[in-house]
Amino acid sequence: MVLNAGCASPVRGHDADMIAHFRFFVFCIAAAVLCAAFGARAELPDTQRFPASGERLLLWAASEYGRDPSELAAARQLAAHGVEVWSLDLLDAYFLPPLPASMEQVPQADLVQWLQAALASGKRVTLYAVGRAAGPLLGAVARLPAGARADLCVLLMHPNLYASAEALADPVYLDLGTLDGLRVRVLQPRRAAGTLWLAGLTEQLAVSGAAVTVTVLENLREGFWAREEPTEYEIAESGRLAERLMQEMETQTCP
Repeated sequence: MVLNAGCASPVRGHDADMIAHFRFFVFCIAAAVLCAAFGARAELPDTQRFPASGERLLLWAASEYGRDPSELAAARQLAAHGVEVWSLDLLDAYFLPPLPASMEQVPQADLVQWLQAALASGKRVTLYAVGRAAGPLLGAVARLPAGARADLCVLLMHPNLYASAEALADPVYLDLGTLDGLRVRVLQPRRAAGTLWLAGLTEQLAVSGAAVTVTVLENLREGFWAREEPTEYEIAESGRLAERLMQEMETQTCP
């Protein structure tokens, strides 16, 4: 059978215009969706703010395993005592799986912007990063001007700054950049695995230019506030997490 090519009716001019307009409409919708997605990411949509009228602002970055409800409870307690808190879960903000390697995918430019917004608030700013979140946050701090770093204090809860770590070998550390002028306090649970390398970690921070102090948290393990089977002491200390952070902020020499 031979098909007659003339049987196929050509698209009339009016129909062609309608098709062109429809395609343009679909393109605009798709572009709007993409812009909204990228815009939300740039603004870190998972930042929860707990306003307070006091002079302090705590930037709280949860660990590579996400934000625990007990951390939000502590943030509310801090706000009730006059410390404003900006709570950030990087996993939710960037739709990342709960793995240490996920933190390498966080755009540092966004974190720099986040830090700059906090420093522009006029409050005394302390950055508190947990676990592997310390890596991208310190990387962002290193990209700040030296004067801005001098206005910032940092608390790191059992920071994971290792590119690789084996039990019988010296760990390889992340490249943190230049941290000249930065004051860092490491909060290290005594029973955490990373305590084995604590001396090397603080030395690495010092080599990067930071002034480092350490507070050892006795009888506690990493993530003690979110463990599935916590000890009675860990449960009690979880309830005092806000109090602990206030104490560390008040005793750390900061602007």
